[in-house]
Amino acid sequence: MPLREFPAPLSSAWVENARAWLASPGEPLVPRRAATVLVVRDTSDGPSVFVQRRVPTMEFAPSMYVFPGGGVDAGDADVDLDAGALEALAARMELPAIDAKPLVAAAIREVEEECGLQLSVTELVPRAHWVTPAFEKRRYDTWFFAALMPEGQTPVGVSGETDHDAWVTPQSLLAAYAEGRAVMLPPTVVMLEQLAQFATAAAFLMDRPALTLVAPELVDLGDRLVMRSHIP
Repeated sequence: MPLREFPAPLSSAWVENARAWLASPGEPLVPRRAATVLVVRDTSDGPSVFVQRRVPTMEFAPSMYVFPGGGVDAGDADVDLDAGALEALAARMELPAIDAKPLVAAAIREVEEECGLQLSVTELVPRAHWVTPAFEKRRYDTWFFAALMPEGQTPVGVSGETDHDAWVTPQSLLAAYAEGRAVMLPPTVVMLEQLAQFATAAAFLMDRPALTLVAPELVDLGDRLVMRSHIP
């Protein structure tokens, strides 16, 4: 797996927290399980994905572009899901169905809560599994899924946690990131890079990437901070 170094986000709060951790490391928080979804559709310029920008007051990832998603709630384990579809998805995730169920339920619930879209288990395709670095004040063990934009539905930010919603091509948002006009964390960048490799949304959803856990490590290079990790 190639080793990648990701620059620190253009966020003074992030850098301050990271340097404080390096100066006096503490016991890492146990990450909360979470799920997020790349909702994709085709355009004349190739696949596009629905993104949201988090409000500046958020404790985790303020002002950053993200995909709809969030943490697993206690009730997610009790949601009624299609058993056969869940078993198939859990097998792809290499998890027992009982462990996959809260993650899948959270993905479906969070997408509806954050942008009003209604998805089903059969529409979700697992893309990646990341855990937040140890120094973060809020940590998440996150599964990334992808899904085709459902026909007849329109995503609209409704949660109050975001101040901007948009359909973007991965190339355009990655260009904004490279130029400092958009702030993103490493998994978002990698997901966009992967989407950019496909000519259609269907081809992207047919892809079956490795789902090895990615755990970035904070590294101080003297003149800058980076997050270093192997990417499957």
